[in-house]
Amino acid sequence: MMEPQWSPALPPIAKDQVRNLFTVLWHLAPCSECLDTAVSGKCKTPECSTRMHQSRFSLYMSYYKRLCASYEPLVMTGHPALRTHDDIRRVVEHLKAHPDKTKAEIQKLVFPKPNDPADESNALNLGVSIAMMLNCGSQEYSSILLEDGCNRIVWRQGTTLTHYLQLVLPRREALSPRRQLQQAFLDPSCPLVTAKELKRRAGTRFRGTDDITNHLRYDAINNVLFVFHHATILKEHLRLSSRCGSNPSELTCLKVGALPRQYALEVLHSSQKILFPLWDSESVTLLQSLVDGAGFDSEILNGNDNDFIGDDEEKIDFEYLWPRLSEIYQEIQNPRPRGWLENWLERRSGARYVMLATVAGVAFAVLLGMASLAVSSYQSYLAYEDFHNNNNKRRGWGNA
Repeated sequence: MMEPQWSPALPPIAKDQVRNLFTVLWHLAPCSECLDTAVSGKCKTPECSTRMHQSRFSLYMSYYKRLCASYEPLVMTGHPALRTHDDIRRVVEHLKAHPDKTKAEIQKLVFPKPNDPADESNALNLGVSIAMMLNCGSQEYSSILLEDGCNRIVWRQGTTLTHYLQLVLPRREALSPRRQLQQAFLDPSCPLVTAKELKRRAGTRFRGTDDITNHLRYDAINNVLFVFHHATILKEHLRLSSRCGSNPSELTCLKVGALPRQYALEVLHSSQKILFPLWDSESVTLLQSLVDGAGFDSEILNGNDNDFIGDDEEKIDFEYLWPRLSEIYQEIQNPRPRGWLENWLERRSGARYVMLATVAGVAFAVLLGMASLAVSSYQSYLAYEDFHNNNNKRRGWGNA
């Protein structure tokens, strides 16, 4: 019986492969200077994908390299599905061209000569992770890609890419009673959900995530809020879908290689206008600290989005992120109990703090009573000693 062998990791990506990858992902055309000569980090052409790779896209390239490093297929015979970064580019091209085909159909198109079905399936999952920045949830996939609490829905062979995106990004039409509160989320005069309030009232910490489906997921156990911070990539997706007309469908967006436009807008607006409103100096300071200390993408501080966001998209209904925004709002209004004492007390914020104040008052009264008793006892002891000493002196005078 032939022993399985682990294939080596993908080789380092070359600069021309980076250019080709960016062209496929976001239609970024490299400049003629970089095509005609050796790639140089001194290129200043705005459209040059190489310049963007070295500056704006450095975080994405770190993410890309981590994904590629995790690809170690167990090959019984033949060769692995992905041997070069050009193979990855080819996978992404087919995903963009056929979002309405099932995974099995795309797999046959990408790999016309079948070898290892599990390896080929994982190669498609890797392509989705690279193109959409989400964990594709393969059961056989490397555990390196799994982030606590992130998407683990498997893209099955009989499911189209469009339907898979609908599963991992469920869209909920906003009910009319919720619309007023949703609009209030974007009202600068009434900030209902902000990171500074969440930190001040609940002591919440913020953690960047590379999985866009994990955006605004609240980990109540560890009191951590996950934020998709790759604003550079998010804006590239919005630029792509801006060519698709008004309110494009998921299928229309996927055909140009973009995330559903409504979801991308909600992620960007929830970051720059709700959680960290860029017009609030305290929120900007907090966000800057996350850029400096937690590795957030600095592009998240840039609110200049007029070239790919229409005037009618400045305020939107949160059809995807409404449940998570609501959970954050409830956490601000009624923080979960954290210590053992708060866990023992009633969970509702108002009642909990009333009872906490009552218990503190009773404890203070008991301590004050004990202190008063101690002082009274000491005073009685001093009085007794004084009385006893006076009697002894009188007896001494009488004997004299």
